Amino acid sequence: MPSLLERLLGDGDTDEGIDLQKREDEAHEALQNRITPETYGIDDCAVTGVAVVNEGPDEEPITVPIARFSLGEDVESPDLDLVWELASEAIRAMQPAFEEVFVRHYDVQFTFDGDELFEAEECRRMAVTPELADRLVSETGFDAAAFKSAMLEADDIDDRVAPVAWGECVDYSASGNAAVVTGAAAAAAGASAAGASCAGAGAAGGAGGC
Repeated sequence: MPSLLERLLGDGDTDEGIDLQKREDEAHEALQNRITPETYGIDDCAVTGVAVVNEGPDEEPITVPIARFSLGEDVESPDLDLVWELASEAIRAMQPAFEEVFVRHYDVQFTFDGDELFEAEECRRMAVTPELADRLVSETGFDAAAFKSAMLEADDIDDRVAPVAWGECVDYSASGNAAVVTGAAAAAAGASAAGASCAGAGAAGGAGGC
């Protein structure tokens, strides 16, 4: 029986499939153009995967594009002003690449207190709705500060449903109903982009503290 990914994306050489790999690569390139780790004082960043979590009414893939930032091995308490700025840049990089794709939400993940993108002890995420992503990209005056305010206002106690302002990372590969397209950035890091949870991730911090 075909996998969810095979069933929804079809043959990549035909017009029937959606080339999520190409869109992921475009988003990753855009993020690299927007973020220089040295300028922001972080270790690394990448668009690391696209989770296909379901299928829509027209049998199109429902996706979660994933960006990840490594804040640094010695960082135990992230600078949340920096975190919100990085999140807004990640959304500005990903939204245009996935504009014509059915996106459930965008995941922007932050690892810290450990090495590199996939080896840190701590991992937190922001789950951003397409509506907020569209506003961030297209609405004049909707900057990182306005994005933060809107996210905090809309967030509730359910860390599984977007918007999530500062929740635990999710491992989409652990779900039997999901598949993950993993790009070159994650392969270069030597780990699976599907594995969004970190080795020792503890309890998530409260969103109000963001």
